[in-house]
Amino acid sequence: MSMDGLKVFGSKASVADARIVNRLAVRYVLDVIGVARDGRHLLDTLLMATIVQANVSSISRRADLQVAFGAADEAPPDELRRPVSINAIASSLNMPFETARRRIKGLVDQGLCQIVEGGVIVPTEILVSQEYLQNAFKAYERLRVFYYELRDLDLLTQLPGPTVGLAAAQAPVRATARLASDYVLRVIEALLQSIGDLAEGFVVLAIFCANVEGLSDDVRGADGVQARDFVDDGLRRPIRINALAERVGLPPETTRRHVMSLVNRGFVRRLPSGFVVPADALAGGQLIQFMVDNLTNLHRMFAGLAQLGVLEVWDQLNPRTEAARRIPQNG
Repeated sequence: MSMDGLKVFGSKASVADARIVNRLAVRYVLDVIGVARDGRHLLDTLLMATIVQANVSSISRRADLQVAFGAADEAPPDELRRPVSINAIASSLNMPFETARRRIKGLVDQGLCQIVEGGVIVPTEILVSQEYLQNAFKAYERLRVFYYELRDLDLLTQLPGPTVGLAAAQAPVRATARLASDYVLRVIEALLQSIGDLAEGFVVLAIFCANVEGLSDDVRGADGVQARDFVDDGLRRPIRINALAERVGLPPETTRRHVMSLVNRGFVRRLPSGFVVPADALAGGQLIQFMVDNLTNLHRMFAGLAQLGVLEVWDQLNPRTEAARRIPQNG
């Protein structure tokens, strides 16, 4: 791992630090996707996120509109949503066009999105529903936990100052969600570059997360990028297919097929008690590059949150590390 990928997290950042940042980030990504999925198929969830984010891309690029449509009760109207073509959606997720078309038709049939002139939108009526708002608040709180984890471990530095002043009572749920969704979609892009297949990429992340979720944050491995520098494989907790399928939101047989493909490609190892992403796979060039890209993408999200004044509000709340960890974690 090039040290260039660590500079955004401060001059004192080490490869071992980067490892724990990525571990916490993977846990966060899987949690918020679990919140958004809410029992749905993984691919439908990712399609919805891609459509919503494309619809509000013009808002996301303007700080004044981010603030104007930042709170939970300030959803942008449909006329400000930019339709996105099915072809563009399929290309961004590296998904066959027919698969994207078929799954989007299913979402339309469920009333979750609409086909309009120019493409697809998720209408405002969906984004102001009670279900959406409940999940949005859960995701907002999960991101706050993630921020406190990184902050309290002194793993998040060199962020810009706020350009927007928010009161401590303000919760810019929608503005935060747009920045977080942009980060998750960049994770998807990095996964596609590293793994090549969207579902297999999330299966790898879920296996990795399950393997290390019982480890202390102090267990980071050595400060290097060889397999011997990573956490010892003997400390990794294997996960079985059924538990993995439930985590990622795919049918068990589909999950098994993806896992066996990953085993054949060397990303995953099969053990008598389940599956692990071993140290030699994590030390491979593809996953190392994913980790480096993830650091840059994380910094971009937190820099945006800092400029919007969100982190300042969260710091004003100033919970102790122990209190932060008691905030409900969802997904």
